[in-house]
Amino acid sequence: MPPQPTPRRAAQRRPAGQPAFLNQRNVGFIFVALVLVALTIFFIRINARASVPRIASADPANAAQVAAGQGIYTTRCASCHGAQLEGQSGWPTPQANGSVTAPPLDQRGPAWQRNDQTLFLIVKAGGQQLHASGMPALGSGLSDEQIWAALAYIKSTWPAETRAAQPR
Repeated sequence: MPPQPTPRRAAQRRPAGQPAFLNQRNVGFIFVALVLVALTIFFIRINARASVPRIASADPANAAQVAAGQGIYTTRCASCHGAQLEGQSGWPTPQANGSVTAPPLDQRGPAWQRNDQTLFLIVKAGGQQLHASGMPALGSGLSDEQIWAALAYIKSTWPAETRAAQPR
């Protein structure tokens, strides 16, 4: 009578054509290794993105940001707000349609009374977000970094005491 296969010997048998290394234990190890490699790649990519600095504020002390912002202001903002940030004539008297003209952006205007996030939103999404304004949304034509740079330039023209009084 031939010897009966033990449970261990039965587990060692494999179907015809299956390589010897593809047993259940090795497949589990390969799966765990692939998951670890995928997680490693994921965390490397996340950390790489996090290390790229994103501008999320208007820094009037940052000379490079202010210089970039001056060019952006000149080409995108000065036609309404004036070359010297003086605003349009007639401000703040409402026009016949109820909107107000472009305000001055120097210390005489209301910009310094708003925090940076609010100013950013007004530029990106348009002045209608807060009040009756003809200010168009510039978010599709300017990147976030360009908007922050323009705001840095504007803030750089304010006296130190005006910048200090601006809400955070």
